[in-house]
Amino acid sequence: MDLGSYRTEYAAYCSALERERHGHHAGLVPEPRLAPLRERYADLWTREAIDELRRKLEDTPAHFETERAGLRALVHAACLSHAEAGAADVTAELARCESAARVEWGGERVSADEATELIARAADAARRRELAARWLDALRPCDDLRAARLDALAASVRALGFTTPRSLYEDASGVSLDELASAADSFLQRTAPVYTSRLAHDTARETAFAAAGSLSHADELFFGRAKRLDGLLTPRGERAAYAELLAGLGVRVERQRNVSVEDAEPSAKGARAACFGVRPPDEVYLVAAGDAHSAWNSYSNFFFEAGRAQHFAWSSPETAARRPEFIHGADDAARTGAGFLFKSLFCDAAWGGECLRLRPVEARELARTAALLELLDTRRDCAALRYALALDGAADTLSEQLSEAYVSLYSEATRFARDPATRLLDAAGALDAAGRLRARLLAASLREHLRSRHGRRWYVSRAAGDELIDIWNAALRYPAEQLARLAWGGMLDFDLLAEELKAALEDD
Repeated sequence: MDLGSYRTEYAAYCSALERERHGHHAGLVPEPRLAPLRERYADLWTREAIDELRRKLEDTPAHFETERAGLRALVHAACLSHAEAGAADVTAELARCESAARVEWGGERVSADEATELIARAADAARRRELAARWLDALRPCDDLRAARLDALAASVRALGFTTPRSLYEDASGVSLDELASAADSFLQRTAPVYTSRLAHDTARETAFAAAGSLSHADELFFGRAKRLDGLLTPRGERAAYAELLAGLGVRVERQRNVSVEDAEPSAKGARAACFGVRPPDEVYLVAAGDAHSAWNSYSNFFFEAGRAQHFAWSSPETAARRPEFIHGADDAARTGAGFLFKSLFCDAAWGGECLRLRPVEARELARTAALLELLDTRRDCAALRYALALDGAADTLSEQLSEAYVSLYSEATRFARDPATRLLDAAGALDAAGRLRARLLAASLREHLRSRHGRRWYVSRAAGDELIDIWNAALRYPAEQLARLAWGGMLDFDLLAEELKAALEDD
């Protein structure tokens, strides 16, 4: 195997994949042509290619740290694609089953995805719960396929020498998931009083929950839209706020030619904000997709993706040319951390007043609501991580015991009761929660560092912008934990995140 040629092909595949996804997300093409693309580049993740990459890794001396890190990243990316290829048939069958699922509502038959959007918009508790019940019924016919896909992925991973998908993740990230889950459990306990109190306060003051009684998953979907913020956030104003943020950090949006900021086409129904690193750092797309039913979703999703886009945009050109595995890697917690860094600004009342021009009382309302929603999301990810570990050790993904554990974990963490019917829907991405948790911890550590060096208003410091650019220049060369240690001597600590969110929620 010629590594130079392999890296060239890997870069070409990642670029083509991102271009297809961008075209579909922006509404430019009806469906991404992914199957032909994966077939064309299938040689990248054959068992033979993986074995050869592993041999090259073993033969590379320990002091060639960058080369070894690159080879590890290539091995793990190939292993993930190999596992997906092994489950391709059942994945395609599941996609057909899910696309055929329909929910009868208002005289129409809507898709399952459209049903969740309708649930999230329904201000009447009885209506959203009735629609949720029909949605849950529509999920069940595909459950056997969901379980079969999980089994197929696990079998493919085992064939590569890993005991379970969990062991593949741990090998790629260098993180013990038992230790991460234990720290997450402590975070749940530490934040439970303030979370429960603020959630009860906010749901009690909204008529949408007045007749709901105990909170359900349907209520959680509605709550996440934060309708009470619609009057505070200017419709379609997220792009202007983003431009002002970057200007404060010393970056002029109009001069940043490598990042194209565009609106999703009207035909891109249900699209969310997203970023696509087609040829980082030279060609990056940031797609805005305003949510007409939730200003909060429009702003928060856009800022999250904007952070990720900037991470792509400031990646080292030399790294992109020579080591594309550090641009498109299996462990992207560092890039996701950039997204959470930008999104977390909404939890800062001072920033809301300064950048969004809110009155003090409005800025505090935004900060408290944003902190509560971030705490909800984080607690949900803590539950998802525990569920992923339970799935990983289960002999039967359809077991009643696993179903009960799912309901208990999610319901206790979020205080919104879960139904067993969604257990396999959530199982598909449960392990991804580990990366999101690590990214949140990275963002909290970096935020604390920026405040200590550049003041609480770090977001208007060009020096802080220069420091972020230096950090982003490394792309995905380092796992989140190593990046924090090397770049600013930081540690990834749940205590810091807990104290930040508690302070925002208790700021009266």
